Amino acid sequence: MTTSTDELRALRDTVGQLADQLTRIGVGPKLMTTPECAEFLGVGKDVMFEWRKSGEGPPYLHITTRTLRYDRDALLEWARSHEVK
Repeated sequence: MTTSTDELRALRDTVGQLADQLTRIGVGPKLMTTPECAEFLGVGKDVMFEWRKSGEGPPYLHITTRTLRYDRDALLEWARSHEVK
């Protein structure tokens, strides 16, 4: 049985969508980029920048001059600290 190129593309797209869903529910990467973190929180990348600039946002790792990462567990803890009761 042979698999067509279209079937492979469809499978790759499905796997990508599943990975995105897992990331959104907290099963994704342990260290997230700014766009991944913004998507996870449901905000824009510009909001993430403003939060970093003002010191209000979630904690992040400053790995290199151009590389920031957000630890998923620290991000969830930060988000929970903003719960309104």
